[in-house]
Amino acid sequence: MRVITKKTEIKQLLDKCFVKYNSNGLLRCVEELNILILSQKVKFPLLEYCGEEFYNRLPKNQQLQFCDKIESLKTEGGNVILGIMLQKRLQDNFIESINKATEYIAAADIWYVCDIIGERVFGFSLLHNPKITIPQILKLSKHQINWVIRSLGAGVHYAIKKGLDKNDVKTVFELLLTIANTKDKEIRQGIGWAAKTTAKFHPEVIQYFQNEIQNEHQVANWFRAKIEIGLNRNNYAKGN
Repeated sequence: MRVITKKTEIKQLLDKCFVKYNSNGLLRCVEELNILILSQKVKFPLLEYCGEEFYNRLPKNQQLQFCDKIESLKTEGGNVILGIMLQKRLQDNFIESINKATEYIAAADIWYVCDIIGERVFGFSLLHNPKITIPQILKLSKHQINWVIRSLGAGVHYAIKKGLDKNDVKTVFELLLTIANTKDKEIRQGIGWAAKTTAKFHPEVIQYFQNEIQNEHQVANWFRAKIEIGLNRNNYAKGN
């Protein structure tokens, strides 16, 4: 397996993929992408660049077909590419992009699918368009597939880390509290991650919900433990 670390190298490989696309169509392009890039070890920023290039260079009416084919390959790096593709499509195809991300995550067979797509689609959308994204996150928090709920935690983590407004942080943390008693390992991983990040960046939000957090009938010990870790990291950052 090759290790690809340079943008110049990834550009050369992408050009070969688009030569295949122009001469033999989308399916052969995806096959070339899988051989040259997705079967190699590639840094995530370079894969994100690949996603941007495919978004810019593929016709709009072939982009979701491309994403479907990438998803079917079940490669780790493929999730980065289709996550960026859907992220780019959010502006003009919001609901469609949210639904596609949900579909891909629900079909996951490993945890990193949730985190990679959740950050790049749900997290990005929450950060940049909280007003229309929060209702979708509330809806998805009741999804029957645990992977989808885990991915929301990854998305909330990303948005808070990148500067989500405090009032929106309060809203999504209130949502986290409704899931804070789950016994599902995967959901605990994602929701706990978001709770820890909330505490690290917004300890005042934790203080605001202190009564709810201390309710042992509604909030499990694992959730409080994640909050404690986040608060400790906040104190450390302040030099306390």
